[in-house]
Amino acid sequence: MDIVVMYKEGGVVPLVVTQAHVDTMKKHVDNVHWFANEDELLASGVDAEIIFCFAGVGTPPERWCLQSKRLKWLNTFSAGVDPLVRSKISDLPIIVTNGKGVHSRSMGLTALGYCVAHLRKFWDMKENQRNRVWKKPPVMGDEAVGKTLGIVGAGSIGQATAEFAKGIGFKVIGVKRKVTPLEYFDEVISDKEMDRALGMMDFVIVLTPLTEQTRHLINADRFAAMKKGAYFINQARGGVVDTNALIDALHSGHLSGAALDTVEPEPLNEDSPLWDMPNVFITPHYSADSPLLVDRAVEQFCQNIESFKAGKPMFNLVDLKNM
Repeated sequence: MDIVVMYKEGGVVPLVVTQAHVDTMKKHVDNVHWFANEDELLASGVDAEIIFCFAGVGTPPERWCLQSKRLKWLNTFSAGVDPLVRSKISDLPIIVTNGKGVHSRSMGLTALGYCVAHLRKFWDMKENQRNRVWKKPPVMGDEAVGKTLGIVGAGSIGQATAEFAKGIGFKVIGVKRKVTPLEYFDEVISDKEMDRALGMMDFVIVLTPLTEQTRHLINADRFAAMKKGAYFINQARGGVVDTNALIDALHSGHLSGAALDTVEPEPLNEDSPLWDMPNVFITPHYSADSPLLVDRAVEQFCQNIESFKAGKPMFNLVDLKNM
């Protein structure tokens, strides 16, 4: 059994696949072939049953996958798979798995950082520092106790976020399609009642995948349903949010602010008014980044290799046709 690893260090996503990772994979298969990009892979003539790559952003290895005679399984170590959904890879009769769970701790920690910075008025104090002014913010810093943090798209990332949030005193509610009890959540609400749920949240964190059903899910009506003064965080995909509606909600004062790790378009246009809004904090799609991410992804992948070889059920399966 052969694996193709396709990833170039220093690309769109600053993750590092090392020789140690490849050596770990070699313990589970016959051969591992490592290429920086699809052109290099195509030029080699190598074929394999499995490809391990990053397909969360950019262009997935569509040309190689379509011409492969042996490919049975594509594993992406991203959680998001929207580039795969848009590609012809979605038409292939192959197994697709993603990196669900590997980003949970880093994204949850980042989300909590956004919340704490807003609660404790870090932005105001940073501005004072920039201006060499020694004074407290005009509004006293607050705490999480008595506040409700809501997560739209309460999956594995949401659970890590909820764990951190409960640790500092937040009440946590989640919104998802299938309502089931979740650890660290005080309440889970159906997406059919999203407007009611949004009206309960002091902090709104969006983590839902981008699909045709969720494009501009957070629109003018959704912002209007949010509690006045809510703080909005997008760690999903930019396309889940109607950017013009977000700008309007910020301008009107209905939202107290926003932390945006993903935007539409991405990268954000230089002339976007979001850059200059004092109550907006922008990060360049980095909240998942961690030096531990690839270690976790390779560990997951190798567990699934053993299941694949044994014909046992695999985890993190993705149905590209029904997203």
